[in-house]
Amino acid sequence: MNDLHVGHEFRCRGFLERLSMYLDDELPAADRRTIEKHLHDCPCCEEVLESLRHTVAACHEEGRPELPANVRQRARVRIAELLRCAPPKKARALRHGAIHSDDH
Repeated sequence: MNDLHVGHEFRCRGFLERLSMYLDDELPAADRRTIEKHLHDCPCCEEVLESLRHTVAACHEEGRPELPANVRQRARVRIAELLRCAPPKKARALRHGAIHSDDH
């Protein structure tokens, strides 16, 4: 393996480590432009980016699984037990933050 190839792999690794942040638009504009230039010049990294995009899209399509009804019911019962044992001020705070009207 020649030195040029090793340098290219090292340079790509830095870009690949930031692709998720790039996809999530969490990088400054200058960093985004640098990555976009690299992607234009490097088909391998561009392929990895497309694969990552497909993976993220598939995860979003699956959504958040809903807990089974029996698990939700057990959680409600346990929360109610904790509220009965909590000091009044803490119970009030828990009631407003932990139990939602759509869970009843």
